[in-house]
This record gives sequence, C-alpha cells and structure tokens, in this order.
Amino acid sequence: MDIKAVMPILGFEETLHFRLEAIDEIFYQLTNREAEAPSFTLIQPAALRDDYIFDLPKGIAEKLELTTIEDAMVLNIMILQNPLENSHINFIAPLIFNMKKGVMAQVVLDSVKYPTFGLADPLSKFINLEEHVS
Repeated sequence: MDIKAVMPILGFEETLHFRLEAIDEIFYQLTNREAEAPSFTLIQPAALRDDYIFDLPKGIAEKLELTTIEDAMVLNIMILQNPLENSHINFIAPLIFNMKKGVMAQVVLDSVKYPTFGLADPLSKFINLEEHVS
C-alpha cells in the first residue's frame, strides 16, 4: 500500500512517500518509494505487550484524518539484530497509519507520561525464548 507521511519520521524529514507491505501478521516493511533508502522493519506492538496504550494528540488525529479507531494502525520501528532477540524496538515514537486515507505520522510520546515506553527496548524483554526453542 502506498503511504504518504503527513508527519515524517524523525531524521528522515525529506522522505514522505513510502510503500507499506506486510511480511506476516506481526512484521511489516516500510520502504521509500523514491529511492533505495530508507527502509524500516516495523512490528505490531500488541504482539509483544498488552500495556501499549496511549492518547493520540488531537492535532495528529486531525492531520491523519482519523475519525474512528478502526481506521488506525499502530506500528513500531524495530532495529533488527542477529540473533533476533538482540533486536530493539522504539516504543516511545510509534508510527500511526490511517489505512483508509493512506497516510501516516510518527508521534513522539511524552516519556514522563509513558515511562515504560523506551526508545530502544530490547526484544528479549518481551519474548520468552524458552517457548521458541525446540
């Protein structure tokens, strides 16, 4: 799906046109439509934690033209490492998508209001490796 950033990803303010593709039910790839870079691996936060709830500022909801929660999808940027459990997730600055309108915004949450949402939380903090080992 083609996506336009109405509020760009921090550090990539010039990149506004992306393609969002599902890798599976949890992971997504967000790639620049106009060049080879940047490319981001994204993850659905609900797959890792059930406490990932925050208030979306009204101004951002307006820029995204969100009228119902059903139109929104929240994904987080993941920095992949090998092995996978050494990967990190940015929970403090989620990407919010309006799937009906094809737009997205990165939101930087208040770390005082959301102290458990880190900039680079290790994946190993949220998965039980013993469950995944045969």
